Amino acid sequence: MKPQFLYEKELKGAHNTVKRKKDQYRRLMQHLYYNGDVSIAELVKSVNISQPLVASLVDDLLAYGAILDKGIGKSIGGRRPNLYCVNPSYQYVIGVEINLYVFTVAIFDLSNKIIYRKEYRECELTNTEDYIQGLVNKVNLGLSELNISKDKVLALGLSMPGLVDSNNGINHTHLSFPKEGLSNYLGDKLGLMIRIENDARTMALGEIAFGKAKDKKNVLCLNLSNGIGLGMILNGELHTGKNGFSGEFGHILIDPEGQLCTCGKIGCLETLASGKVLIDRIKKGIQEGQQSILAQIIKEGKRIFLSNIVDAVNSGDQFAIDQLSKVAEYLGKGLVTLIHLLNPETIIIGGKLAGTGKFIIDPLKMALNKYAMEKISSETELVSSDLQDDAALMGTMENVMKQVLNIG
Repeated sequence: MKPQFLYEKELKGAHNTVKRKKDQYRRLMQHLYYNGDVSIAELVKSVNISQPLVASLVDDLLAYGAILDKGIGKSIGGRRPNLYCVNPSYQYVIGVEINLYVFTVAIFDLSNKIIYRKEYRECELTNTEDYIQGLVNKVNLGLSELNISKDKVLALGLSMPGLVDSNNGINHTHLSFPKEGLSNYLGDKLGLMIRIENDARTMALGEIAFGKAKDKKNVLCLNLSNGIGLGMILNGELHTGKNGFSGEFGHILIDPEGQLCTCGKIGCLETLASGKVLIDRIKKGIQEGQQSILAQIIKEGKRIFLSNIVDAVNSGDQFAIDQLSKVAEYLGKGLVTLIHLLNPETIIIGGKLAGTGKFIIDPLKMALNKYAMEKISSETELVSSDLQDDAALMGTMENVMKQVLNIG
């Protein structure tokens, strides 16, 4: 079962008639959602439905309040056409991004605008009912503050780390205790439909829809936060693998004699180049006497978050910059393998550490120049995400809408 627009719940009649009507409405809504202000003539051309029927369907959607009449547009020869768009406030989508120690709740209108956003720190991801109840409370709080009833919510899109089976709504790594699956369990708690996906693949969805992967065929989206995730766009499609577990880039072997990883294996890339390792190294260095503006946070007995490190790096903190460069060296070695295997046109650096901009991009480029085959790497563009650490959050919106607008 997929999320429904409000008007779909009002349709009555024979099953085939209702199904045909839903499909016709969705084809119009799909074009309007992805293309903005359009005329009836443009809709006719796009959805391949007759002009009289499109005009009738548009009238219906106007009456339901699902779309708006934007008035007269510019003439391209002949009469100036009326333009139509999706009503932004007709319904809403909730986006939740979970990290190891932070989660963010956002509410989107149907113009993809974030109308509510709150980040909650000191929320360690634990496999408990209490964690989920805390999440439920914060989502309900957001809806209450905006006075949005749950029948106006299409669905909740959830981005989170771990081995996520999105088709069955299960995370095999985190919040794995519900026997009925996380999507069903959280959905029952909230009274909403839930769409879950791995954070790196959600980031890739955000980049496809709203970022630097738009209209590109082969792109790697690297999610650099507490862990390291990879969303792969291959031949224009999001690659998920057989069970939806592709992209565990952080768990490729780099050092066979290295440290124990959280996955239970030795020497994974995440033990050398993750945000968690970066935090630990900076804390250790400060405790050993290194000078840094982050020392005050430790002195006050508070936790250092990646956002603190990003701020320090961008403020010119030399110790934080040096430690970030060391992480980038190992990360670059891992990226070389991906470039040699997949020959991507673009690699997008996203996640919390994308906020450091040139301070992460420049040492990565140096590592690629040092370790990669020049003929292959020279054809790959390495960029930081324009969406930065919002890419996964934006991807939750796309994850819901691509299901809502799926025809058939």
